Amino acid sequence: MTDLHQQIADLESEIDRLSDAAEQCRKSMLVAKVAIAAGVLLFGASLFGLIRSDPIVLVVGIAATIAGIGFYGSSQGSLEQITAKLKACEMRRAEIIDEMGLRTMQA
Repeated sequence: MTDLHQQIADLESEIDRLSDAAEQCRKSMLVAKVAIAAGVLLFGASLFGLIRSDPIVLVVGIAATIAGIGFYGSSQGSLEQITAKLKACEMRRAEIIDEMGLRTMQA
């Protein structure tokens, strides 16, 4: 029985770690969206003459957009993998709890 309790504790620790990692991925995706928006706005403003048209500004706008897209895709892929692992850990924890044969006590 103690072994099952330890397995549950280990799984809960892993679930907490994975939840934190998933939250970090979500934050990274938000940063990537900001980079994409900033790059598009910078490129567009330069292209339409709203700001001084300089090759450096155009390159920075394009680079920010491309980097943001790549970072977003990477973070999204990581989030999907983490979510799958998280679900597997939660399912395993539920299975172990079911195996313990706990009974509901009425007050």
